[in-house]
Parts: sequence; C-alpha cells; structure tokens
Amino acid sequence: MEIWVIDTSSIIHIRELMPIKEQIKVYATLTQLVDSQKLVYPKQVLDELKRYTPKSTKPDRPLEWALFNEKKATRSGPQLATLKTILAHTQVRRIFDPEKVGVGEADPHVLALAYHLSTSGEQVTVLSEERKDRPDKLSMTTACAHLRLICMPIDAFLAVQSIWP
Repeated sequence: MEIWVIDTSSIIHIRELMPIKEQIKVYATLTQLVDSQKLVYPKQVLDELKRYTPKSTKPDRPLEWALFNEKKATRSGPQLATLKTILAHTQVRRIFDPEKVGVGEADPHVLALAYHLSTSGEQVTVLSEERKDRPDKLSMTTACAHLRLICMPIDAFLAVQSIWP
C-alpha cells in the first residue's frame, strides 16, 4: 500500500498555497486519505502545530485538521526503536535544529515513522517543504535521501493525486 507521512511544514503550507475555500476542500480530501490509512503523521507533528500556531489566526485550519485526525493519523504510535536506528546514521542525526534545543521536534519522528513503514514493506513518501540544508541542520529532503525515502512538497503531492489545483 502507498502511504504518505506528512510533516508539519506541509500541513501549514496548504494555508499559504490557496484561498480559504480551496483549503477547506483540500483538508477534507486529506481527511479521507487519513480515514483510508494512506496519510499519517506522528504525534509530534500535532505538538509542533500547537506550539507554532499564530494566535491571530482564527480559525487555524492546519491545527484544526490535525486535531480532528489525531487518533487515526497517529495510530502507529511512537517508533522509538526506529528513531534510535536512524539517528545512528552520522548524517541523519543532523536533522535536529540547533536553534530549537529543548523543544520536541517532529522531523526525527516523521523520518522514524516513514522509515519504519518502509521497512515493513509499505511504499512510503514523506511530504515536507524542507529542502534547504544549512551547515548545522540537514533538511528533510536530504535526510530522506540518506534513508532512501522519497520526499516531495505538498503542492506536487496535491497535483499528482489530482486534489489541487
């Protein structure tokens, strides 16, 4: 089965891509993918959304969508053994952002979930907007490449799946 693991950045990017009417339709379609067990995310994505939601944004559709889908989308639970395995990789461990010390980041958990599913025989694609490496931080796209995972931005995913535009 084809499964997509969505990162915080892609959930938020939907808000930036399109008008509100289109966002509502897209989030509804993504909910259908969650219901069919094709779209997942680790709990840490929801935690990140809660931390970084602008107080002035009412309603916050990305957060509302993630909260609504939490039970089904996070059904795989934490992948702590897999997290330990992928962080043993000398390059992948650079996924942590040194500017976020002491904050529970979602990126390592997105990678662990995707890697776990791929080693379980699933065809997995990570959805993330993070493509730029820094000297002290590896992007999700590059980390996925090190783990031999496919990574694509949400707009490409939406187009390929005939969801939007």
